[in-house]
Amino acid sequence: MGWTRETFKQAAARRTSEGAGALIAAVTRATREPERAGYIGAAAVNVVSSALGAEKPRKVSKTLLMPLLAASVVRRRHETRPAVTAGLLVGLAAGWIGDLVLMPRKNDLNKGAAAFAVNQIAYQKMLYDAGARPNRFRSVARYPLWAGSVAGAALSRPDLLPAAAGYGFLLTTTSMLGDDGNLVAGLDSESKDPRFGIGHGGNLFLISDALLMLRALVGEDGVVGKLLDAGVMDTYTAAQLLLVDGILELGRK
Repeated sequence: MGWTRETFKQAAARRTSEGAGALIAAVTRATREPERAGYIGAAAVNVVSSALGAEKPRKVSKTLLMPLLAASVVRRRHETRPAVTAGLLVGLAAGWIGDLVLMPRKNDLNKGAAAFAVNQIAYQKMLYDAGARPNRFRSVARYPLWAGSVAGAALSRPDLLPAAAGYGFLLTTTSMLGDDGNLVAGLDSESKDPRFGIGHGGNLFLISDALLMLRALVGEDGVVGKLLDAGVMDTYTAAQLLLVDGILELGRK
């Protein structure tokens, strides 16, 4: 029994180290890609302004996020398979529309989720093409939580059921596919390879969505609502960055 616990601890530590390495690699690109530096700067401004309730910088920075990340995809188009470049640009365009829909403090979460659904489907298509497949263990670790969130929404906010059920299912599927070990098979754990960030990106997207639903339940005004909004954007911007960089690495020519 002790051996199993120790093995789990070692695996968790390794996964954490791999994810941190992928994030460091993504951030380091800012030293040679102006649009990457802009994305990181806009993300930081958005998180801080969300926490402080500073509306103008929050809205401006949120508008810039996905176009700046898309510019990074365009920069690397010559080293990436055309289908992957196109898939990422479609997904990021849908994410940008979702950002705009959810930008007002009082927004329509279901409409925003519809746009982000396209974002998730694009990611799933590219992950599947790269060899990611459903897995019983990864499914059991995720889908019951999704079912619980749907039940919770049905009891407390039935108006949010379309987002909780439909988009929540897609988001859970992205997380499950992104954690497929086949995507990182044979990689050196110390390599800071961007592909190590894919699973973490999918999981962070799940956390971001959970925080978004919680914010919708507790309200968007007041200190708690603003801190939750900052948490949503912190996890969301990191998730998008890790997924895009990891998929770009999978899609190299």
